[in-house]
Amino acid sequence: MLLMSNNQWKCDKNAEWWINNGLDCSAEARVPLLVKAYKEVMPDILGLQEVSIRQAELMMQEMGRIELDDGTVAKYEYVSGGDTPIVYRRDKLKLLESGFFRYTEAIPGLEGKFNNSETKSYTWGVFECRECGKKIALMSTHLWWRSSNPQAASYQAFSDEAREYQIKQAMAKMEGVMAKYGCPGIIMGDFNAILDSLCLKAAFAAGWKEVHDISVGETDNTRGHHPCSPRGFSRDAGGEFRHAIDHILIKNEGDSVVECFKRLTPEYFDAVSDHYPLYIDLSL
Repeated sequence: MLLMSNNQWKCDKNAEWWINNGLDCSAEARVPLLVKAYKEVMPDILGLQEVSIRQAELMMQEMGRIELDDGTVAKYEYVSGGDTPIVYRRDKLKLLESGFFRYTEAIPGLEGKFNNSETKSYTWGVFECRECGKKIALMSTHLWWRSSNPQAASYQAFSDEAREYQIKQAMAKMEGVMAKYGCPGIIMGDFNAILDSLCLKAAFAAGWKEVHDISVGETDNTRGHHPCSPRGFSRDAGGEFRHAIDHILIKNEGDSVVECFKRLTPEYFDAVSDHYPLYIDLSL
């Protein structure tokens, strides 16, 4: 089962830097390239972040029905969920249940607001394989983005603690869903947190595993995040996985095997999003 996560960069309109350089970062320009990347992998489930209404509309116009080389048709369906929707192949999977939750701005015991423009949320779904009947619960999430480092330009006190609080909310929801259906669980998305963070430490302490660390096949070791914003874009050296902020976590995997952990990093994607698509092949 191919599972993919991608932060699309929520940007509908072209920006001044792009216009001045003869480029276009509007949804109309970028979404066809997002879809091009997704079609290279054809994921069974795609967890997304930073998806605008316009980007979703354009994406599903192209992904609702895809004719494959073998004559079959891939039919993708959209699970609505604010900025963190899920898209899945309904020709291969049956959606049994789903839900959406937007993280609150205020967090008990922490001074400040921790949800900018109501963009931080999670969407979850339980999927059953039409062929074998096996089930999997999957969540797409986007956590608070600012830094707890006073030296950082994006500094805001208690940001690390806010992400820890949010991931605990996400895990609690998934634990209930997994218990109800007796299936493994996946949490994927833009955590805005590196491995050595309160957020990931809380997840590991609760029994969740970073799939990068248990992949038995090809394993990408780059950061997966590069400059791409209204101020322009660039391609960097790739960085190290220990600085990655996009993650895929798994729990109760049983005999399941993570066959690979890969990223799509074509040059055309440098001007599409600051996050390269991350995907795994999971054998249930």
